[in-house]
Amino acid sequence: MAEADRPAVLALLLELTAHEASLSPERGTGAEVAAACLADDSEKAVETGGALMVAESEGRVVGYLALQLGRTGPFVHEHLRDHVYIENIVVGAAQRGTGIGQILLAEAERFARATGRKVLHLGVLAGNDLALKAYRRAGFETASLDMMKVLD
Repeated sequence: MAEADRPAVLALLLELTAHEASLSPERGTGAEVAAACLADDSEKAVETGGALMVAESEGRVVGYLALQLGRTGPFVHEHLRDHVYIENIVVGAAQRGTGIGQILLAEAERFARATGRKVLHLGVLAGNDLALKAYRRAGFETASLDMMKVLD
């Protein structure tokens, strides 16, 4: 991702946060949230040795991928602990279903292999069935469920 891609990536993150807010009332949306997501992605990529990538079509940014390197705890076999975490992935609404998401997931896999990782992790919101279907098509399987309880 180049600095010139920033406005297009912010627009994609605005789409992503609006979609996630439609699935979960705990999710925020708007320009400030999109900017905070990009800042967080950038910080984590730098801190962990991850990467920020974009997909382009006809000279326009149509997809975004944020990766970070991580390590799972001792409850996972040693050779599977070091992993790449997909922090954010989004394809513009007009380009969904064209294979760009699968290309971005393949880039995440290529990055993982290049950094010596054998595992990719990601999270998906409950109810995000289209994303879940795309991840399964790319070879992901459910490893755990992340649950929450909002306290008064």
